[in-house]
Amino acid sequence: MHSGLVNPIDFSREGRQAGHLAIPYSIDRSPYYQIRIPILRLKNGEGPSLLLIAGNHGDEYEGELQLGRLMRLLDVAEIRGAVTILPMANLPAVMAAKRCSPFDGGNLNRAFPGDPSGSPTARMADFLERELFPRHDVVFDLHSGGTSMAHLPCTLIERQADAARFERSVSLMRAMGAAHAFIADNGPTAPTSMG
Repeated sequence: MHSGLVNPIDFSREGRQAGHLAIPYSIDRSPYYQIRIPILRLKNGEGPSLLLIAGNHGDEYEGELQLGRLMRLLDVAEIRGAVTILPMANLPAVMAAKRCSPFDGGNLNRAFPGDPSGSPTARMADFLERELFPRHDVVFDLHSGGTSMAHLPCTLIERQADAARFERSVSLMRAMGAAHAFIADNGPTAPTSMG
């Protein structure tokens, strides 16, 4: 089923591709309105593939601003492998300076696995879950405290049922070198024993 989300990126193509994901959404002032979300893809030969996301919550500006800056500065010749950058994943929330989308009230961080025929937030979650996450070796989702709280710089990973995947996550978390790190145990994907 097509979700109505249009993706301009050819993930197999070498070089730099910049564009906008487009989610058609009828609003009062235009039945043909599109939510246009910036995306950048850099690919240079074989190597690991990294997805950098921010703006999952619209009022968490630190990651949005840093990834926007990185989009302008990162040169495809400086990498081996691929980097995809999505600096404002929940663009309506970013533009409204809100945690959730003003169009559908959607909290993108709570919308997974999404729905290809649902609201704009559900369609974006579906696209991330089905299209972007599986294409990347590492998904790095930047969050901050937003307008309601302050966070210490830290890393957080989720416990995984797949032991090899979990160990890779722990290694990456350690490599980040943050003073604070957390392993979230969010339920059914967690293994019953770490032994």
